[in-house]
Amino acid sequence: MAQRLTRKALRVYAEQGLLRPVHTDPLSGYHYYSFSQLEDARRITRLRDFNMSLEDIREALRAWQASELSSLLQQQQRKLQAQQEDIQRVLSDLRAFMQAERPLYQVNTKKVLPQRCITRRARCAPEHSCSFIDATQPALLKALRAAGAHPAGSGIVRYFESEGEDTWDVEVCQPFTIDGPLLLPEGFDVLTLPGGTAAYTVHGGDCGGDFGLQGAYEAVWNWIREHGHETQGPPYEVYLFEQSNTDDTADYRTEVAWLIR
Repeated sequence: MAQRLTRKALRVYAEQGLLRPVHTDPLSGYHYYSFSQLEDARRITRLRDFNMSLEDIREALRAWQASELSSLLQQQQRKLQAQQEDIQRVLSDLRAFMQAERPLYQVNTKKVLPQRCITRRARCAPEHSCSFIDATQPALLKALRAAGAHPAGSGIVRYFESEGEDTWDVEVCQPFTIDGPLLLPEGFDVLTLPGGTAAYTVHGGDCGGDFGLQGAYEAVWNWIREHGHETQGPPYEVYLFEQSNTDDTADYRTEVAWLIR
């Protein structure tokens, strides 16, 4: 059947009941079609040009001489328009990604002193980690104020190894000082973060997006490996900005670091 239909397509259409052969040779398995089926073949080919599914084509063939056909074609038109809009959005994002300036990270080392911190740690899904951090940081500061302690430095977040990618082990820390004993409500811990030599870089801007903190982590990790060091403990972030003081994520400054040996 010379209607731009391959043997594979004819076999699929036969299996789907769209275009059954009038005869199948039991020995060779060849399918034979009549001239009266040529019009259906043309219709199927044309509908496939419109990217219609086989199920929609079946409905269109049934309704070919009825007003329902126009409704089916309009439905397919809406589908194609939605796909076109999706493709345009993807192309727009791709152009923006290609034109965006990728940050270059300079990795340095420094001595870090031990820091006494109030902390709260939890396991959460990656998509909930930011919410946990955003809610925990003010809770730590409130607990310190209630205990008569004072924040001493920027907030810190440490990420521990987890068994799988579905859960992150996140610890939010706030260094502090206090003159007397520290009395905290339940749900908070106090520990001393270790000191030592840290390899670090600073990321400017939003922590998420195409060029978020992942690039900073990769830069520090690659520097550690290239210089023959080993990491000590989990990686951590130091928030060098106060989120409450700015509405512009471009003002964010986040240090990404590992203790090394």
